[in-house]
Amino acid sequence: MKMNVEKAIKIETMRKSFELVKKRQQVNINRIPDIEERKRKLREVRERSVGNQKLLEKAVRNLEENGIRVIRANSGKDALSALLNEIGEEKVVVKSKSNLTKELNVTSFLESKGIDVIETDIGDRVIQICKQTPCHPTGPAVNLSSKYISEMLSRFYGKSIGSEPIEIVSALREDIREKIEKAKVGITGANSISAEGAILLVHNEGNIFKVIHRPEKWIIFAGIDKIYPSVDDALNAAKLQTFFATGSVLPSFIEIISGVSKTADIEKKLIKGVQEPKEVVLILIDNGRSKLINEGMNELFYCIGCGNCVIHCPSYSVYGEEFMGGRFALINALKNNASLEFCLTCGKCKQNCPVSIDIPSMIKNVRGGNEVYNFLISHLKWLVSAAYLESLLLYSKIFRRG
Repeated sequence: MKMNVEKAIKIETMRKSFELVKKRQQVNINRIPDIEERKRKLREVRERSVGNQKLLEKAVRNLEENGIRVIRANSGKDALSALLNEIGEEKVVVKSKSNLTKELNVTSFLESKGIDVIETDIGDRVIQICKQTPCHPTGPAVNLSSKYISEMLSRFYGKSIGSEPIEIVSALREDIREKIEKAKVGITGANSISAEGAILLVHNEGNIFKVIHRPEKWIIFAGIDKIYPSVDDALNAAKLQTFFATGSVLPSFIEIISGVSKTADIEKKLIKGVQEPKEVVLILIDNGRSKLINEGMNELFYCIGCGNCVIHCPSYSVYGEEFMGGRFALINALKNNASLEFCLTCGKCKQNCPVSIDIPSMIKNVRGGNEVYNFLISHLKWLVSAAYLESLLLYSKIFRRG
């Protein structure tokens, strides 16, 4: 493992951010007295929803009846091709946070086609400008210090941006608002899709309001694993996702969209497209999900995207972006043939998962070999790397004081 002082500082910043989330969880957990029952219900719902073809078809049918155009994409290539076709001649698009668009490298793909893509989430915009990789599914830039961000933004904007968080947010907000007004097409992900025919999005910053109301088109990227039987089930998942991702009891906003705008105020005759956008398009993506589900890996897709597994992963707290632990390490191994040698199979990811996904067992099966040997080697490497990391951090502190 290669590491320098800069990387060590990023890991330290990430650790501090994760500790804040853990403390917030400890403070707020009593405000959700039925949390264990909610987790049990969520697990049961995910078990009967993931890979349920009838439920998926019901969702598509109801979404289309509600005026949302659904495009089925078997592969990532199909999804990107459909997206490019939907954008048409537009040269500027705005998008909100979406792990699926990151999975498919949507931003870099569109930029290669001459389309200017503006991330409207503060963290994602920071990552985009600083040309970094996200370190957490809901907090992509928490490993970057405010000092580093201010330096990068000052260089990007050609003017001095202060290092106080409020100054950074203010500069980014002004930039994002200006770009949003120029765009006619918005792109988002979806936290969940109800088989009743509704799409649910969770957000705190309010940027999604503006993204989904671009005048021409709102394009939604969602995996086939995002289906839930009902809006009630989706709302339960949203509440748990918020708590385990941030430590908060509720997000600032939850959007439930069941179709394009419509009215029946004149003689009770239904008229669609009263307000923006003119059209809503859902690109429903497989991209290897069905294959993994059919191979018995369906539990992998019970995930609700909270990232609590990586917050508690001891390997991630030492290796940083080289090994984003928990479910994300396993996905990376399955899709990109990445190594799982750093996994300690300690079980913390399963213990801290709201759906109790048994990632350690799946990693053991995928990694193969002698598990006693794997256990010993991974722990030895972790101890050496942890000691080296601490020495780098100590050196950086002495250097900064000097």
